[in-house]
Amino acid sequence: MFRLPLDGLHRELGAKFFEFAGWEMPMKYTNSLKETLSVRNAVGIFDTSHMGRFLIRGPQAIDFLQRATSNDLKISSGRTRYTLTLNPEGGIKDDNVAFKLSEDLVLFVVNASNREKILRWFEALMSEWNMDVEMSDETFRTVMMAIQGPKARDLVHDVLGMTFNLKKFRVQEGMHEGTKFIVSRTGYTGEDGYEIVTWDVHWAESLYRELVNRGAVPCGLVARDILRLEAGLVLYGNDITEETNPFEAGLDFAVKLDKESFVGKEALLKVREEGIRRKRVGLVSETRNSPRKGDRILKGGEEVGLVTSGTFSPTLGRGIGMGYVPPELAREGEELTIRGLKEFKVRVSKMPFYDESKYGWRRTST
Repeated sequence: MFRLPLDGLHRELGAKFFEFAGWEMPMKYTNSLKETLSVRNAVGIFDTSHMGRFLIRGPQAIDFLQRATSNDLKISSGRTRYTLTLNPEGGIKDDNVAFKLSEDLVLFVVNASNREKILRWFEALMSEWNMDVEMSDETFRTVMMAIQGPKARDLVHDVLGMTFNLKKFRVQEGMHEGTKFIVSRTGYTGEDGYEIVTWDVHWAESLYRELVNRGAVPCGLVARDILRLEAGLVLYGNDITEETNPFEAGLDFAVKLDKESFVGKEALLKVREEGIRRKRVGLVSETRNSPRKGDRILKGGEEVGLVTSGTFSPTLGRGIGMGYVPPELAREGEELTIRGLKEFKVRVSKMPFYDESKYGWRRTST
């Protein structure tokens, strides 16, 4: 089992560990619900070094990613883009974020559980297409952390003594006391904040420790999962798999069918023509009863789908989840029944589940 570069610091901070995607990861430090609320209302910090990180470089780096993934990556340097790596049948091999550092250099982040799969897949495509591009796996040579919440950016600026004038979903390279790092205004919580990648473990530990000393709450993977679910963000292996296509998953925005060619395009054109048979929806309970992965979704006593993710939301004070149902049942407000350990009513909800005027990076009030 892999250990994080900052493993010792997490143990010092009292982390409780569990196995995730082959890594020994902090599950929580104190209370996952409190950690979740610290991010929604102030600032929390996550060690996300388990995520796969590839550097893709060369004159045809962007051309390669245009063919290998679904979104349009012909974007300006300094931008980031969410994209999907598909199989030839249009199923989702992974969902990714591409950080374009320059015209010939991209930091490509993959899910921890899919790091080796995507590494082998990309290597095979590079060989088949014979393109002028190289790839290196930087996962075990780098530290990645996410500082998230409405107070996250100000705290990072104060600790580093420097300000990043980054718009949302932008990235830049930086230097601090001789240490090179990459900072982006991105995250997986629905909140504003930064993600930072560096090759200097000692600098990363010093930064993490100082952020915590100045008020950032250490958060584990349970809080991260609650936050991403409240924000309506998918988790690979739960909400999307190789048997899921982007249209039924509601990820159409990450597919550009007007691109000349990409893996899975022909299959998706057929899906678009024939239509989808199921659709990912948000599910919200009126009580603390929470949908759980694998629970059945019923309508009129008949099974119509399955829950793919679910939890209790401390922000809403009720149970929330995601699942797939026939398109005609995907209307907001549609009443359904969850049958698991308990049976209870839910309704189809918009996502994010929270009031975006009060929470998340779009908030207009504090």
